Amino acid sequence: MASQEGAGEAMLVDRDENAQKPEQAPDTSARAPSAQQEATIARIEQLLRAKDDTSRFVALALLKAVLDNQVKAEDNENEAGATADSSLPEAALLRLWEALPVKFLDKLLRAGSNNKSSTSSTSSTSSTPKNGDAAHMRDLAVAVLHTFAVHILPDERKGDARLINRIPLLVSSLLNSNTTTKTSPPPSSSGTTPTQTTTLILQTITTLVSRAEGAAVFNTDVTDLSPLTELAPEQPLVLDILLYAWLHGLLADSATTAKVTATINATLPALAAAFKGTDGVTLLDFVAKLLRNAEAFAEQQHNRSLLPTANQSWMRSVGGFVRRLAASRPNAAARAAYTHAAAALLRVYPTEASSLLWNDEPNKGKGKESDSTPFAYLLVSMLLVDLRATLPGLLGQLNNLAYATTAARLASAFDILSAFIGYLVRALEDDDDDDNSFVSLTLSPDNLLRLRKSMAETLSVTAEHLRDRWDAAVAGAQGLHPDARAATNDMHSTTLDAAGLPLAWDAAAAETVVDRDPLVLAAVRTLALWLREDDNEVLRREAAGLTDMLLELYGSSSDEGSLDFRRPVLVALEGISALEGDNVGDGTGGDDDDAYERNATTLLLDHGVWKVLTKDLLTILQSSTSEADAARGIEIVRALLPIVEEERPGTREEWMDVVTLVAAWSGPGDNESQGSVAGTVAEFHVAVLQLVTALVANAHPSVNRRYTHSISAVIGLARQLRPTLSASRIGGALSTSMLESLEDVRATLESIRA
Repeated sequence: MASQEGAGEAMLVDRDENAQKPEQAPDTSARAPSAQQEATIARIEQLLRAKDDTSRFVALALLKAVLDNQVKAEDNENEAGATADSSLPEAALLRLWEALPVKFLDKLLRAGSNNKSSTSSTSSTSSTPKNGDAAHMRDLAVAVLHTFAVHILPDERKGDARLINRIPLLVSSLLNSNTTTKTSPPPSSSGTTPTQTTTLILQTITTLVSRAEGAAVFNTDVTDLSPLTELAPEQPLVLDILLYAWLHGLLADSATTAKVTATINATLPALAAAFKGTDGVTLLDFVAKLLRNAEAFAEQQHNRSLLPTANQSWMRSVGGFVRRLAASRPNAAARAAYTHAAAALLRVYPTEASSLLWNDEPNKGKGKESDSTPFAYLLVSMLLVDLRATLPGLLGQLNNLAYATTAARLASAFDILSAFIGYLVRALEDDDDDDNSFVSLTLSPDNLLRLRKSMAETLSVTAEHLRDRWDAAVAGAQGLHPDARAATNDMHSTTLDAAGLPLAWDAAAAETVVDRDPLVLAAVRTLALWLREDDNEVLRREAAGLTDMLLELYGSSSDEGSLDFRRPVLVALEGISALEGDNVGDGTGGDDDDAYERNATTLLLDHGVWKVLTKDLLTILQSSTSEADAARGIEIVRALLPIVEEERPGTREEWMDVVTLVAAWSGPGDNESQGSVAGTVAEFHVAVLQLVTALVANAHPSVNRRYTHSISAVIGLARQLRPTLSASRIGGALSTSMLESLEDVRATLESIRA
């Protein structure tokens, strides 16, 4: 659990720039306070420990003045670079913190609420504070807590129970500060306005809930979040508070996680309602961060219940904000907000979000002008324009601070495009013949043609960016085989060419190097989907120039810290293999499609596609196969089968190693052999035997004679797999199809062996 918490906390989004970050106090512990400072400290400690509230209130006022001077002195020290004599040592400040009576602070924080309840009664005692006194008490307590939490206490003390247990009262005190804020009264005698007090409260809570201890108190003890949700549109710090607290809570124990998830489901509709009438930029940014991190935690812990429920109330509100912002010529912040929010919705709730974003409401007499441009067309067009405008100059910003922000926005844009391509393909493959797919998408044929042209142009720019990005990272040239860089990759090698060491230009930050850059993964995924679905020979030829990059990314996907490019690369290879044209980079042409396909296959083989894919395939087969790995294995077989079948004059000798290695497989495990194997895993096993059968069938008889024992072992595997196909998780039609395929494998191999 500790490792999960460490990994999860690393995913937490950076704090909002408006939130005050805790400042480390200068190391003044070795310096003793002056006689005057010691006398002041002793006097404050004496008054704080007094039994009467008046003395403690006076002590608190003195303490606030001392703390304010301390903060000013530290600011001056930071500017001047020298230690000021007016600042107190850390030990003295901690003495004052330990002497602070927290129950008295609680009493002051409750002053406003006590006064509010007493004014409704006709009997008011003289001990009840007046409005001004109550505000002064609350403001003083808030100011002292804020200074200690944000400025004074070291990081290791910000989880103290004396501090974090004040969170519930700080939240409830927002009700009174919010009420006075709306009436805009003059500043209290403490010198702070109600708006400033509200900000101090929120900054204090933000600092506390950014730690696991404070988040635990917030999630457990704060039962009413309405003081926060009402302030959210005017105070962005509210959204930071909720984000930090909820994300910490999702990493806690199961009981806390269930409570946090229920709180999120109950609060999101209220938040969406509170933002009604605003542009919703901060809300969209909050929703994107929440969903993105929650999904990462859910994948990490294999627990989809961590995700908020797909509630139509808040999702419709968020979708409405996305639509309005996209249609209103947004600024950079708004463009990034709706892009991230739309991408997060489509990733976490693909079905609900697709209907929300790609379908327009039916015409209800609003006029033809409002219906002239479907929102799906508008959103996708804007994303394509943004990509075409930004990608050409992005490489020059690789090591600038702005790169991470820009790359994250573009990655979200690519994710939206991937979701749109998938939705579009499903709609156009609808079995109905009455153009219902166009009605559901509200896209006319002209819209689709325009989008197709714009998509091709954008993905051509994307391929060019990927080529430049990869070449800069590995110091290679277009189409350069990995073996050509072997000598220069080893810094200890002495066999360098005449040019000497190459100049590699990758990201300085380890988390954004080329195989860890989320933008590269998102771009490859979108490009791969479009290559497979659209018959664009020009774009496929351009993508064929990325073959070396794709295969190296595939091979590095299993490395620690690298992103997983394997599924997108397999889809891209499928599109590249479908090339039809004059030539594929080898200078030969011809009208014979089969000859041309062999040229496309040759391009892949020259870059080591067989070695890379079969290595992964055999790893999946020999390991404890999950359904996700099995699905990838099936795609590998689909990519390799055409290569085997088209190879002339027959199967290459080195490819027959796959037959030997599969024959050495021990077969499914005990649980799988008893019929509990998942349908995807069983289908993968059958697909592997089909690949072996294709290798044997296309090999020369003299070659097959040397593999008689391996062929016999594969026939035994085919018989062994039959019981697994009767598993209850495998559908009847699928089971029948796989049984027929397995029988075909057995019959073919037996005829070859004979």
